Amino acid sequence: MKRPAATRVGLGDPLETARFILRPLGYIEAFRLTASWRNDPEVLIALFQSLKPRSLRKWMRSPLLPRPKVRFAYAIIDRESGRSIGVHTVALSGYRSAYFTVAVSDRDWWGKGAVLETRATLINHFIRHAGTERFFGMVHGRNLSSIFNYQRLGFSHVGSWHRHKQDPVSGEIFDVVLFELFREQWQAGPFAEAIDEP
Repeated sequence: MKRPAATRVGLGDPLETARFILRPLGYIEAFRLTASWRNDPEVLIALFQSLKPRSLRKWMRSPLLPRPKVRFAYAIIDRESGRSIGVHTVALSGYRSAYFTVAVSDRDWWGKGAVLETRATLINHFIRHAGTERFFGMVHGRNLSSIFNYQRLGFSHVGSWHRHKQDPVSGEIFDVVLFELFREQWQAGPFAEAIDEP
């Protein structure tokens, strides 16, 4: 299988965790892997805070799909079965900053720490190969599992946008919660890997 072209040395390499292989995806492969999720209500609510299905055209701009130089997508492959259980992306944004988007489509893996394990590996990887110094994330206030993952990884809650979004299907209005982590915080925590300085 041809490896997707990496725009920075190392970012196109596969990664390994205790339970998973993170396999880099090109745009077409990522689109094929995720296209059926555009009608999955639980994936949609996690990604977009709405049950509204996405057209194929809209899905082509999904945050789960890679974009040259700025967004990198990785299939989360269960080592035991060899199957993909989801996709995790890292998008470069701002000064040496990055944010995450993830969808675990395999319900058998929900609540079993897959996001925590893969995100920790990606943070180490992007510090090492992209020089990332700041990571941030935004989740809706109802998404308790995502909030837990950010807190467990050492992210700080830096604010909330109250009554920021409305689900066009249900009409529900909800908050967005903001998290941030700096490289020095990460390196003082339990998940950091040693980084060789030049």
